Amino acid sequence: MAKNYYDILGVKKNASADEIKKAFRKLAQKHHPDAGGDEETFKNINEAYEVLSDPEKKKQYDRFGTVGNFSEQPGGWPGGAQGWPGGSRSYTHSSSGGAGFDWGDIFSNIRNGDGAFGSNWDFNVNKKRKGRDLQASIELTFEEAFNGATKRVSIKVPSTGETETVTVKVPEGAVDGGRLRYRGKGEYGANGGERGDLLVVTKIQAHPFFSRDKADVLMDLPVSIDEAVLGASVVVPTPDGSRVKIRVPAGTQDGRILRVKGKGAKQVKGKGYGDLRIKVCVNIPKDLNPEQRQALEAFRDASPSPESLRHALNAQEVHA
Repeated sequence: MAKNYYDILGVKKNASADEIKKAFRKLAQKHHPDAGGDEETFKNINEAYEVLSDPEKKKQYDRFGTVGNFSEQPGGWPGGAQGWPGGSRSYTHSSSGGAGFDWGDIFSNIRNGDGAFGSNWDFNVNKKRKGRDLQASIELTFEEAFNGATKRVSIKVPSTGETETVTVKVPEGAVDGGRLRYRGKGEYGANGGERGDLLVVTKIQAHPFFSRDKADVLMDLPVSIDEAVLGASVVVPTPDGSRVKIRVPAGTQDGRILRVKGKGAKQVKGKGYGDLRIKVCVNIPKDLNPEQRQALEAFRDASPSPESLRHALNAQEVHA
């Protein structure tokens, strides 16, 4: 049965010359025996391109489903059955331009140092290659990330199936999503090449009331209405386990940020520590006892009309 060269290259019958060439290069790179591919498959790919890249042969093939005497030399390969690149095997050049390879492109690629089939093809399969990097993750409590910790992580090396355990030293001030690199703990290299690296990603658990913004530590501080209006001194915890007294100034508005210098996390890159940033959250009671209601009503009666607060809004013209 005649071979369907279009199916072999995975292109349509109306494919352009450029599409045929691209399909050939992709398949040739994948199936070349020097790269571990199947010899018979590569032979069929080359044969299909030999025909479809030559306008006259393609025309004959499209009309009759075959092309005269394709194999002018034994084995059906350009250059004979021994037509392999390298060593004593070599492809012969076809002056008609219908050879299985575009020799002009090949020589140009070689001159540019990209390999015969471009930068993605390398016939030198015996050169040393570094192994790929592997990745693992570890979960930390907020305190472990803040203070630093020592953890152990196990990884499985894909090429050998062996399991290795690596001791991970988490630095003080580690951040969520940070990466720690361990040289030579990744996949094994090819042909004696060095091993890749292991990248350990830090995942930090949520804390009941602390959170992080890089080296700064954030927290919310609930205060009562009277504390916000009259001012107060409040003792708050810090992430290092100590407690500090802060002053809530009289007239503090909801959402105001109070800052305690140097009480944040250690800077992973650089020197010093971040700050503790405290967001004031004024608590508005939903239910009032009689005394509270009476006091607030007296405060209202003693205050200017609330409409004065909205003077700028009330001054705006309303257009229908």
